[in-house]
Amino acid sequence: MVKAKKVRREFVRLNFTSGEVIVSTRDMDVFVISAAKAVEACQVEVKKDEYVERFSSQFLAPLHEWCLINADKIRGCYLAVPSDHVPVFVVTNSRRFDFEFAEKVAAIELQLAQAGWQVNVLQLPDADDESLATFIDLEKALQVYANG
Repeated sequence: MVKAKKVRREFVRLNFTSGEVIVSTRDMDVFVISAAKAVEACQVEVKKDEYVERFSSQFLAPLHEWCLINADKIRGCYLAVPSDHVPVFVVTNSRRFDFEFAEKVAAIELQLAQAGWQVNVLQLPDADDESLATFIDLEKALQVYANG
């Protein structure tokens, strides 16, 4: 029996008082930066990963679930490129504004806002892509739900 060779990982400790550090990438780029900047860059990356996980679990998942629950009324649901808030467009199956469904749209907006998201959920009547393009760039939007 052949024993697998253990690979030993080496770690580098950085703190704000370490001075300058050399960082090299896989493609052989080399950077000399302060340890404080390297630590800050690591913190930013960790926060980005945490944000993406939170956005997926606390925004996208509940929104998609809500769309499934209301599938009889919804043709599609899109997120536009966010700025200071996340614009959500719910396209209904009806060619007319559905006043009864508007209460459910307001409820999901409130639910997402109470979870800490700055969100604006809008109901759009069923329309062709050209008409929808006046509200949202469908090529850049994230489609959360599609029915049919």
